[in-house]
Amino acid sequence: MEISAQVMQWSNPTKLRGAAVFTKVIGENEQGVFLLRYRNKFLTKSIIIERYSHQLTFLESKSIDLKKSRLVKLRLTYRGIMIITSDFDRRSQTNTLMGQYYDFELKPIGKKVPMKTENIREFGDRGSFRIRIDDAQQNIAMMNTEESEEGNVIINWVVFDANFKKLREKSIEMPHSADEFIIRDFMINNSGKVASLGRQSYEYAKRKEKFKYNIFIWDSDSFHDYRIHHDSVDIKEIALTYDRKNDEAVVASLFGSKTYYGIKGVSAFRYAFTTGKSKETRSFFNKELIKELKVSGEHSEDVIPEGFDFIQLVPRSDGGIMLIAEQKAIATESDIIMVNGIPQSTSKNVYNFNDILVLNINNDGVLDWSHVVHKNQTTINDGGYFSSAVVFVNENYIQLIYNDQIRNSGDVMQYTIYSNGKILSRKLLKSELDFVVVIPPEALQVSSNKMIIPTTKNRRFALLKLVYD
Repeated sequence: MEISAQVMQWSNPTKLRGAAVFTKVIGENEQGVFLLRYRNKFLTKSIIIERYSHQLTFLESKSIDLKKSRLVKLRLTYRGIMIITSDFDRRSQTNTLMGQYYDFELKPIGKKVPMKTENIREFGDRGSFRIRIDDAQQNIAMMNTEESEEGNVIINWVVFDANFKKLREKSIEMPHSADEFIIRDFMINNSGKVASLGRQSYEYAKRKEKFKYNIFIWDSDSFHDYRIHHDSVDIKEIALTYDRKNDEAVVASLFGSKTYYGIKGVSAFRYAFTTGKSKETRSFFNKELIKELKVSGEHSEDVIPEGFDFIQLVPRSDGGIMLIAEQKAIATESDIIMVNGIPQSTSKNVYNFNDILVLNINNDGVLDWSHVVHKNQTTINDGGYFSSAVVFVNENYIQLIYNDQIRNSGDVMQYTIYSNGKILSRKLLKSELDFVVVIPPEALQVSSNKMIIPTTKNRRFALLKLVYD
């Protein structure tokens, strides 16, 4: 099986001016390609929306002032560009969620619409609002938390229609301290049903902190709470995704033992919105994978190293799931240097993004095959901005695109992993032609056969579009 033809399109390299140096691809439609620029990762102050042609020629831009507010959600929809912000009111000491659309020529449509207001909890609080939008772009789900008078956590869910009109809401006070309980993630399906993944911390074995996880299912008539795993299992990594084909909420996790280091296997919890039925499956790693990622020390015969975080979960059409995880760590190094005979302390953050683990689980929860992509990305004080990998998902394969040996001006690599486990790898971009670095956190797959990736090309900003025939 060979990969389909792949065409690369480039925008003209430009020098970034001003403070809006971070970018994010918003999407592509009949009117062109849309890009977000912003000056800090807190998404405050102001943002810039840019529009490019399908051939990546710059067309126009719009600056939007975010004074006393922060950007919560920006989504390209068929109605326009949806912008939802959290606006701070100093006089009333509240945060208000506000929604508005801009048309595809970057002009505002009407005025901001207030959606929900909450009191601030502490100095600098800009609101804990989180937003999800269903695939049909008909329902908007909002979730935020607050603290009760007794110190417990209160979770608020609200579902709006596409015009920001409230359809229904639900608030539940959990029997957990607000400091010990968080919602890791949540989602909404096309029927307006919401699934949320919660985490509760607790003390285990001489003040060692461990976590318990639950998935909450809320529709207009009922609320269900399901426990993920039992007490003997220690979850090392966990994530929530939505299986669109089967209309299921899926929670995937890597698990191990509470008493020793290492990951033993992978599990998947599935909840079917149509039937209300759930199931959980568990699969242990095989000897080949354990051998490839060998761990030394006691209790190391049946485990792989910890430190893997999910990059993406890809539900399969047959009910299985493909999991893509990356081993990464952040270390702080301190040193004492002499300046004019006076000792001064300095520190630096070292970002390590290493192996990528691909696990293919069938619909019975059994590990079909696994593959490890060996890489070593180490950078200093850059937030891991050029590290990790871009993920492209196709019906028959996935691709991983990443910078190889960033510190040594390496090449851009492309790994293709087919659904049957076959692997192809090649250099997508060679450094001897142009110095190009892709920016994985800013890339977006805009359709089933297109990926748009922001890059640094010869130290200037450029967009790269990959089109698969």
